[in-house]
Parts: sequence; C-alpha cells; structure tokens
Amino acid sequence: MRKLVDHVAVAARCRANPGEWQEVGEYNSTHSADRIVQNIRTAYVPPTRSPARSAYAPAGAFEATRVLTEFGARVEARYVGSNDAAWDDAVTALNGGETA
Repeated sequence: MRKLVDHVAVAARCRANPGEWQEVGEYNSTHSADRIVQNIRTAYVPPTRSPARSAYAPAGAFEATRVLTEFGARVEARYVGSNDAAWDDAVTALNGGETA
C-alpha cells in the first residue's frame, strides 16, 4: 500500500526552501505521477474537496517534475514564488515577516 502524501507539509517545506526541489512522493505509474505534477503546477483542488484551497496555491507558484525510478516515478516540487503580490504578502505575514 502506497504511503499517503501530506501535501500541506510538502508545500510548507518548499516555501521554507524556495528554489530547492523537495520530494513529494513516489507513485507506481507515470500516469499517476504526471497527474500529481499537473495538480501541483495548477494548484488544482478536486471538486470533492472544494471550497478548500490547494496547498500549492496560487497556480504557478510551484514547479513540479517527475523522475523515473525502479518502482515507478518520484514527484518533486519547488516553490518559485508567484505573481500575486497580495498572496506573497499574506505568506510573508504568516511566516512572521520572513519571505517565502
């Protein structure tokens, strides 16, 4: 059984280390890994979880990639910031004044 990913923790780790690739998780198929990569890049939230906000919001603030492994594909993500000044200010305030 595959270990569930705590995407809130992954996104927080990425924000704490901007520009550095962080492991998200390993998936059995490249199709699953590609779906997660796309969800991270677009800050997608499944309809069953709406109106929740994605841990990777706003869209475009994170880059994601997949790396083939012996058992499937590993997904990695990194925080690159956003073009949303209000969002960046809110993240900075939540971090006690430290930029994300």
